[in-house]
Amino acid sequence: MFGLLSVGRKRTESELVAALQRGDGQAWRDVTEEYGPMLIGYATRLLKSRSAAEEAVQEAFVSVHAGLARFEGRCSVKSWLFRAVHNKAIDELRRKKRFVEPARDEDGEWERRFGGRMWAEPPREWAGSVGARIDAQRVLEVVKREVENLPHNHRQVLLMKEVHGLDSKEVCDVLEISPANLRVSLHRARRALRAAVERELGER
Repeated sequence: MFGLLSVGRKRTESELVAALQRGDGQAWRDVTEEYGPMLIGYATRLLKSRSAAEEAVQEAFVSVHAGLARFEGRCSVKSWLFRAVHNKAIDELRRKKRFVEPARDEDGEWERRFGGRMWAEPPREWAGSVGARIDAQRVLEVVKREVENLPHNHRQVLLMKEVHGLDSKEVCDVLEISPANLRVSLHRARRALRAAVERELGER
């Protein structure tokens, strides 16, 4: 991550920012390799189009590069990049509302993130049920479908927190919301997913 400065030592956040600001090509490659895939994944789930997501991420990197001199380090580089991509994706959603292809789970993130870890308590009838374990893929499909139906503000915090692994401060920095707002949105998103899963399991 962020390239070695000497044997056994990696760049600190401030060193990385300084390297980016002076146009260090290796620093840019490190950032692209570290964050590019997750940024494209996040934008794909918002825009439901891989090609639109790639374009949004590319535009975000151009915008970030142009604004490097103004970056004051008040948030992490990761938060900074996510905010830029998020803003580009929101601009696209507002500009053009039309049907696009659904996002695919090409890298297995949904299975890793929603295979049971996120629940404070597993949904009723799921825990300890052999049949439910066999139906794990069915449960994941329910979760993916329900995420698409969440209100936008709930969906974006869930994606950042549960799918892409941002911590609470990073999510608040990206979306410019308070910790209290984050907790409320995340709770409501999880509650909606839990209810959907329980309905599905109850209909088996």
